[in-house]
Amino acid sequence: MARIVDTRCPRCGAPLPIQPGMDAVTCQYCGARSLIDRGRKPTTAPAPQGMHVVRVAPPSGNAAAVTVTAAIAGMVVVGAVAGAVALGASGGSGAGARPVLGAVPRTYFSDRPMVADVNGDGAPDVVGKSSIPAGEAWIAAYDGRDGKPIWRTAVLAKDATTHEARRAVVLGRVISVDALGKAQAYDLRTGTPSWSVPLGEKARRVCQGSGVIVVETVDDVKHGLDPASGTKRALAKDAACTSVPSSNKEEAPGYQLVGWAHFDKLGLPRSHELEGMSVDRALVASGPGPRFLLGSRSKGSRIGMVAAVDRKKVLWETVVPGVDPLTTSTSGVDEAAYEGGLLVIPYDMKDHGDGTRLACFDGGTGARLWDVQIHKKSQVSLGISTSASDVYYATWTALYVFSLKTGKLRYTVGTEF
Repeated sequence: MARIVDTRCPRCGAPLPIQPGMDAVTCQYCGARSLIDRGRKPTTAPAPQGMHVVRVAPPSGNAAAVTVTAAIAGMVVVGAVAGAVALGASGGSGAGARPVLGAVPRTYFSDRPMVADVNGDGAPDVVGKSSIPAGEAWIAAYDGRDGKPIWRTAVLAKDATTHEARRAVVLGRVISVDALGKAQAYDLRTGTPSWSVPLGEKARRVCQGSGVIVVETVDDVKHGLDPASGTKRALAKDAACTSVPSSNKEEAPGYQLVGWAHFDKLGLPRSHELEGMSVDRALVASGPGPRFLLGSRSKGSRIGMVAAVDRKKVLWETVVPGVDPLTTSTSGVDEAAYEGGLLVIPYDMKDHGDGTRLACFDGGTGARLWDVQIHKKSQVSLGISTSASDVYYATWTALYVFSLKTGKLRYTVGTEF
C-alpha cells in the first residue's frame, strides 16, 4: 500500500510529508522548496540555486530509510527541534488551541495585530509580521477562529522589518512600507504581491481615503495610491483619511490614542485638573460616548488608573489592576483598546517573572467585567487590537487571543522567548 513518508524540512526542520509520486515538495511553515530524490538512479546534475534535496531511500521491507541533505553547502538548520509551537498554532490551554505533535520550529509573531476578514468567511482574521529566531521575517495571515495559518509572503527585506517600517490593511490590500520608502502591496486574500511603488520618504501613517490608499510620509506629504495598480492619484486638499488596521499603536478603526499636548484642542481636562490622578494619554473614540484618560495615581505609589470623561466632566474613575495594586508596575498605563462599549487595558506586574495582565471595563459605568493573566513572560508590548468578539495582544514574539466577552484565552500564535 502506498503511504506518505514523513521527514523534515532541510531549512527549518518542520514536518515534511512526502506523498508517493511527488517530485518536489514545499514546506508549509518556511516555504522552502525541495526536490525529491528517491535514489532509483544516480543523480549528477546539481539542484537549482536556492533549492534543497530531500533524499528518500527506496522502501526495505515494511520500513523506509530517510536521509535529508541540503543542496546548498554550509546550510545550517537553526532551531529545527528547539521549538514546541508550529506556525500559526500553539499548544495553549484556550479553546480552539491545536495540540503540538512532535518537535517543530520555533516561530514568533512580532507585530501589532491587524484584524481583517482575510478568507471571506465574514469572521475577523489576524495579519501581522512573523519571524524565526534566525532573523528571517515575513507577513502572514492567520484564521481568527483557531490561529491556523492562511498564507504567508516571501521573506521580507531587512528594511521592511525595522521599527521605521509600516504595515496596514486597506481596501483589499496588505501594505508594507519599508524604511527606504518603498510601498509593497499584497493581495489580502492570498498574500501574493500585487504592486510596488517608491515614495521617496519613510512612512508615518497609512489610512483610507475615498477609494484610495493614502500613505502619509514623514515630510508631511500625502501620497494617494490606486488599490488595484498602485498608480499615484491626486488627493483633494484636506480630504478625510480614516484609520485602518495597522502596525501603528496610536490608532485603530474607531479610536485613536493621543498625548496630553492634544488635550486642549479636544476639550479634555489637563492632568492637574483630575483629583488623585496623573494623566499621560487619552483614548478618543471617533463616535459619540465617553473618552478615556490613562495614567496613574498622583499620590503615593504610581498605580495604573483610568477615568472616563464627557468633555471635562468625570463620569467615573478607578484603578486598573484587579489584583493587589502594590504587586503591579508603578509606571502607570498608556495603552488600551475600545470595542462595542468595552474598554480593555493591559498592565504589568511588579516583577517581570509575573508577566502582564488584561482588564476589561464597561465603558459606560466603569464596572470591571474581567481581569486575567496574559502570560508570565516578556513584558514588551507590540500592541493591542480588538474585534467584535476578541481581544488580540502581542508581545515581541507571541500573539494572545482572548474572548472579549469573558476574557478566556482562545489560542496563541507564536511562542515566547
